Amino acid sequence: MLRHFCILCIAACSLWTALIGLFLAACSGGSSSGGGEADGTVKLFLGKLQVPMFDSISVDVSADDMASIHISKDSFGENLKIEGIPHGEDRKFEVKIYADSGKLVQYGEAFSDIKADENTVIPITLSALFGFLRLEIPLGFNNNKGITSGKLFLGDMKFDMKFESGKGVFSTGALPLNSNLVLNIVLYDNKGDSIFTGNEIIMLSSISQTKIIQLKSTNGSAILELIASSEGSVQVFAMFPPISRPPSSGDVFFTEIYANTPTGEETFQYMELYNSTPDTLELSNNCKLIRIDNGTEHKITNLSIPPMSYAIIGRSKVLYKDYYCGSFALLKSAMSLGLFCGNSAIDTVIYSNKGDNKFPLEKGTAMQLPIANYENRTLGSSWCSGFSPGEDAICPPP
Repeated sequence: MLRHFCILCIAACSLWTALIGLFLAACSGGSSSGGGEADGTVKLFLGKLQVPMFDSISVDVSADDMASIHISKDSFGENLKIEGIPHGEDRKFEVKIYADSGKLVQYGEAFSDIKADENTVIPITLSALFGFLRLEIPLGFNNNKGITSGKLFLGDMKFDMKFESGKGVFSTGALPLNSNLVLNIVLYDNKGDSIFTGNEIIMLSSISQTKIIQLKSTNGSAILELIASSEGSVQVFAMFPPISRPPSSGDVFFTEIYANTPTGEETFQYMELYNSTPDTLELSNNCKLIRIDNGTEHKITNLSIPPMSYAIIGRSKVLYKDYYCGSFALLKSAMSLGLFCGNSAIDTVIYSNKGDNKFPLEKGTAMQLPIANYENRTLGSSWCSGFSPGEDAICPPP
C-alpha cells in the first residue's frame, strides 16, 4: 500500500463532508408541552470527526411552535444530550463547529419530526468554511536524513516545524477554501543549510485532486503527491530516493506481542516490528531473534521492512504474517526478547506480568505499544491490551 512508501504525509482537511448521525431517542415523559404531549429527551451521537485546533461544537433546535434550544460542548468525547424538545413537526437542527480560537469552520443543518417513543436518525452534512493543512514529516527516531528544522511558507504566512515522536510537523491555522495558495517548504540540517526545498500552488477544496511537488536537494529528490479522499481529507506523500540498508540500533522496535494465546497453542503467537526510518531495512542473514535469558535464537532470512511500516513475524497459524519464525516461542508470563543484527542490539523488550513494572499480558489478547510511547517502551504502563497488527496502536488514556 502507499503508506509503505510514504515518508511525508500532509493531512490537509480542506473540507470535511462527514455525515453526523443524529440518533434521536425521543422519550415520553417530563413536563407537558403546549400541544398536550410530553417533551422529549434527545441524545445526539456524533460520528468521528477530526478538526484541527478544535474549540467547541454547538447544536441549536428550533421550530415555529417551540422556544429555541441551544447546547454547546467543548469536546467530541461525550454525547450531546438535549432535554425538553417538544414533540412535533419540522424541528430544525443546526450544528456548528468552531476552531482556531473561536472561528466558525463547519456548518450543517437538517429538519426532522420528533415523535414520542420513536427513534430517528438524521444525517447532517457538514460543509467546511475554512481548511487546515497539517504536514507530517517522518524523520525516524535516529533522523538519518539529518533534518533539524524546517519552515513552511504559505503566501505571507510562515510556520516553523515542530518535533513529535520521530517526525517533524507543520500545522496551520484556518485557511481559505477555493483560493490558490503558494506553498514553499524548506528543510534544514544542523548547520542551518537547506537540504530540501520545494514549491507548488495548491488549492484547498472538496474536489479530489492530485498534485506533484518536486523537492530539490543536493542529496537527491523527493516527490509530494496531494490526494483528496471521498471524505475530503487531503494527504500529501513525499518519497525520498529509495535506500536499502541493514538496521541500526533504534531503527526497528517491537510494537506488538501476542504471547498469551487463549488455548495455550504457541502456533498462534506473533511479534510486530516497526521500521521507524524513511529507508527500507534489510533484516536478512545477519539478524536474529534471541531469547536473552537462555540464548535460544532464530536466524532471520529474507525479511525487508519498507519505510515507516510494520512487519508481522508469526508462527504457522498466523495467517497475516510477513515472516514465519519457525518454532521460536514467546513466553506468556515473562520473557527477555531481543532483535540483534551482528553484534548490535537493535531493540530489546523485557516483559513480565508480575512486580512493579507489569505488562498487560492478558490471556487471549496481544499487548501493543503506540509509536508515541517509543521513548518509554521499557515501562509496562506504556503498553495496553488489544490487537492492531500492521497499524499504530491506540491505547486508552491512563
